[in-house]
Amino acid sequence: MQIINEPGQALAQAVQGIQWTYPELAWVPDTYGCYDRHFADNQIPLLAGGGSGHAPAHWGYVGHGMLTGAVMGTIFTPPTAEQIVKVAQAMTHQRRLFLIVKNFPADVKAFKTAQTTLQDQGWDVGMALVADDISVDNASLKQRRRGVAGTVLIHKLLGAAAANGATMAELTTLAQHVTAATKTIGVATSGALIPGQADASFTLNPGEIYYGIGIHGEPGYRQEPFQSSERLAQELISKLRLNFQWHAHDHYAVLVNSLGGITPLELMVFNHDVHELLQLDQLALDFHQAGTFLTSNGMHGLSLTLLHLEQTDWLAALNMPVKTPAWPNH
Repeated sequence: MQIINEPGQALAQAVQGIQWTYPELAWVPDTYGCYDRHFADNQIPLLAGGGSGHAPAHWGYVGHGMLTGAVMGTIFTPPTAEQIVKVAQAMTHQRRLFLIVKNFPADVKAFKTAQTTLQDQGWDVGMALVADDISVDNASLKQRRRGVAGTVLIHKLLGAAAANGATMAELTTLAQHVTAATKTIGVATSGALIPGQADASFTLNPGEIYYGIGIHGEPGYRQEPFQSSERLAQELISKLRLNFQWHAHDHYAVLVNSLGGITPLELMVFNHDVHELLQLDQLALDFHQAGTFLTSNGMHGLSLTLLHLEQTDWLAALNMPVKTPAWPNH
């Protein structure tokens, strides 16, 4: 069950609720897009987006030090190219823009079409494609390379660079390095919820968990009976270790993310297990965040993101204070 009114009005009403709570976000008519109303238009603006249902992504990261704007579609459906262009034109007069896009075919198509449209109008438009998901397809065993919770760290790193006056070439180079250094994998005990639909996107037998699920409620690569939070952490860390091939004393940032339906108690138990297991591998955990950063509308699940801190200034960028609704400043 979801606490909503008419399913067809849920998103519009949620946006109105966001407007009343976060008046620093300016919303663009005829879109589910917003931008930082205090943006001075003196740096390269960053625009990200995708389907709704991932709150607080992406609107929650709009503000000084992260995104300049965000544009959402309906639940798990990306915005149209026309909507992306409209938000871009509303938030900046510079005719330059950098897009951050999660690697889903429909998202990539919409944002690349918008990029071409703007370029045809004389804009300089860069793009980062985030493909941090290392889970595998059940049939082919190929990595899915979807853009998932690691996208938020990309917002943070590129946002810090843009705020510090990075050029388009510098943003492009940084994006190539940080996206390659970011990897994520998730687990869930229930599917995602879509307004107006009674059933979740997938169902499991009582006491089962599903490894490698997707943020649109896609099924994972293996189901098994739940044993413990520590067992979940062991599975996710073993997959990340295999992909990173890390060594003792390597430096990493850690993002433990609730997919929407996890209680704070569960989140912090899992966070405890992740931290202890990574310390056993003698990694230097220079940055560690746990919270609700990118969700799959009501899914009872978690994801674990690691970012290999290949350059020392990446840590400074992660720690740089921002003014956004959702990113925590400690």
